[in-house]
Amino acid sequence: MEVSMSSIAHLFVAGGFVMYPLVIFLLFTLMIGIERIFLYRKFTKDLRRFNKVLEKNQSWIMLPSVLERDTEELGSLFARAIRNAKNYNGLENRLQDVVSYADERLKRGLSWLSMVVTMAPLLGLLGTVLGMIRAFSVVGGDIGAPTIITGGVSEALVATATGLTVAIIALGFHSYCAAKVNDSVATLEHECGNILDAYNEEHDI
Repeated sequence: MEVSMSSIAHLFVAGGFVMYPLVIFLLFTLMIGIERIFLYRKFTKDLRRFNKVLEKNQSWIMLPSVLERDTEELGSLFARAIRNAKNYNGLENRLQDVVSYADERLKRGLSWLSMVVTMAPLLGLLGTVLGMIRAFSVVGGDIGAPTIITGGVSEALVATATGLTVAIIALGFHSYCAAKVNDSVATLEHECGNILDAYNEEHDI
């Protein structure tokens, strides 16, 4: 274990100063990714519960109360939209506001992941270039120059490898999150259509 930790510490130092922001990027990426995964799981459960309430409910007048009683935040938002709507167009606009709010909330943190995907490889490349410059600058007229250069370049490449690793992790989280957002928003829009259909049936439109 001591040898392993020593090797990791050596590679970290060899990567240069860019390793510090890369580690920060990695930590924030993991925090955001894990938090988003738990949020999407909870949101998916809320959607299923919301869908069951809509399917079982037979009274338009009672729908807001049932949503508030049997669902969580999502149902309360829709209940408020239904109560405050004066007509079909008003209901449609308020439902769209709910979808927009949910979309914005679900996308929170994705811009950070996108930034990491772009910046981490560039930071890694910068670290490698600086490391190679450092390796060549210390050679001078040393007879063992090829060995020194090879060792210096291999150490400098640690920064690029680290940057790519962080970017790949961030890209994986971003792709997963983007897919979940699209699926959730599509489901919400479908449920909005069901609510509008129920309004039409209730008011014989």
